[in-house]
Amino acid sequence: MRKKDRHRLITRLLTEHSIQKQEEFVELLGEKSVEVTQATISRDIKEMKLIKVPSTDGGYRYSLPAETSEDVGMKLEKLLKDAFVSVDQMEKFVSLKTLPGNASAAANLIDKRYKKELFSTINDDDNVLMITKTQEAAHYLKQEFLRYL
Repeated sequence: MRKKDRHRLITRLLTEHSIQKQEEFVELLGEKSVEVTQATISRDIKEMKLIKVPSTDGGYRYSLPAETSEDVGMKLEKLLKDAFVSVDQMEKFVSLKTLPGNASAAANLIDKRYKKELFSTINDDDNVLMITKTQEAAHYLKQEFLRYL
């Protein structure tokens, strides 16, 4: 199994189980027919930047790190530098066009980054429609996205 796929599986295991020890990762992955060593898990934990948080049943469990607004902003900037096509505004609506296959990721990051300004977002493969709370917020978002042209 490729490391990327293993990391994806580890992320899923974290949502399904309260994992307190590296050995539990080894055991749970083994149940999924993924043979790994504790050393591999140790490297994965470091690469994925997993943290230990208080567990509901006492002790501590592994968890994914909370995304900070800086992380989201950097990811959005990188995505839009690579995939931004155009942006347009009409009243409280902002339409962002991306290269095919990028709108879903963009919409997710936009939701996180601009949640104060947004009422809702809708996307397909290459378009993100943002409905803002105010017309001023729509103008602000359009100006924000024009920086990536």
